[in-house]
This record gives sequence, structure tokens and C-alpha cells, in this order.
Amino acid sequence: MALRGEKFSTRDVDLIVETKAEAEELTDILTKLGFVVNTRPKNECRRMVDALVLAKGDGPRIDLFVVSVCEKLVLSEGMRSRSQLHSVLGRLSLRLCAREDIFLLKSVTEREKDLEDMFVLYQAGIDKEIVLRECELQSLDDASGKGRIYEAFLLAKLEEMEDRFDISLPWKERLRRIVERKLETKLVLERLARGGATVAKLSTDLGLPRSQVRAVLKQLEISNSIVIDRTRRPFVISARDRACS
Repeated sequence: MALRGEKFSTRDVDLIVETKAEAEELTDILTKLGFVVNTRPKNECRRMVDALVLAKGDGPRIDLFVVSVCEKLVLSEGMRSRSQLHSVLGRLSLRLCAREDIFLLKSVTEREKDLEDMFVLYQAGIDKEIVLRECELQSLDDASGKGRIYEAFLLAKLEEMEDRFDISLPWKERLRRIVERKLETKLVLERLARGGATVAKLSTDLGLPRSQVRAVLKQLEISNSIVIDRTRRPFVISARDRACS
């Protein structure tokens, strides 16, 4: 953002490396250059155990991440492909992330300044379709096993932006619908993981209208995530893993 003239200064430089071995090697080099290793302040990045903060007195600070930012989003191939070459410094090629990807990466942190940066990026112009598509891909590729819905993190930040800067984001409601759909899908799958159920039973257990349950089941059947026993009345739905075990 600073190199594009979208902010006058930056508190730190964020680096993402692909392995802990690379992080250790880079930390060793930076330490020899006078940087001091600290732990990341808890209020800046929750549940962050692999991040290091390397500070050089009152000078520059480097935030070093391993694979993911705040143990959530990763620097994906899509993000890499959208980056643009800024300069070549010897063996180092400096590429700038697209505004959309910086916007998304900042949505999963707890740093106050990141909300201000998101507002600046929004004003500079971002393609919401790129942001939403990357959210979807990162949710599908999430290897944490927690079934994270990254659109939910983004929605929370958009709501904060609206309150803080007194603006209205026209695509927030579309994002809200995506989050609601994904949450309903997650609830249905979690319930089916405990055993088969009918539409009526799912509706009662989850407190969802039958029409919404049917809509979720339709998509889950298309994605081959469930099995519907239509030989029984009413139909009994099971999670595919349980039905095949």
C-alpha cells in the first residue's frame, strides 16, 4: 500500500514463508542484522502461535508468518498470480499483492490499523467478485479441519467498517446470505454426522424452516455429501461417510 501511495507509512513489514525451516533461517539472519525476536501481542492476532515479531529498536518491525496469516488465510496460488512485479533487486523479485487480496488478508486480523487500511483499499477500488471467489476457494481448501467460513470473518469486518466510517457497503447483504447458507449447511452436516434424520427431524433439531432444510439438502446431494434413502417414507437422509461405513 505504501509503494502504491495508498498510505504514508507502515508500522511493519509482513512476511509469509512456506515452512518453519525457512522461518528459522530468516529469523537467524534478521537477528544477526540487529533485530530482536519477540512474541506477537495477544490482542493483535488471536490464537497465533507461529508468528514472530522481529523489532530493531525503535526502527522497523517485521511480522513473520508461517504458511498462513493468523492461522487462517494462506497466500494462495490465486493471490500469487494476481500480484504484480514492482522491481527486481538482485536475486529478489518484489511483487505487490492485489488490493483485493490485501483487503481479504486484513479481514482475519485483530489489528486496529488493518480496519483503516481496508477502508482505504475499498475507497481505492476493489473487485468484490475476486474477494468473494478467493473466500470460497480458501474455505474449500481450509486444511485446519475446523470448517472455517472465511466469509464470516469478512462480514464482521465489513460491519465494523460501516459503523466506523459511516458508509454503506452495497454487497454486504449478498455476503450475509452466503454466510447464512454456509452456516446452515454446516449445521445440517454436523447433525447428520450424529445419525440419519428426516427433513422434519432436521427442521426441529436445528430450528430451521423445512424449505431451508430442503434447499440445503438439494445442494448437499448435488455435491455428493449425503445419501437420501427414498425407499422409506418419509425419506431418511444420512451423511455419506456414515452411510458407507
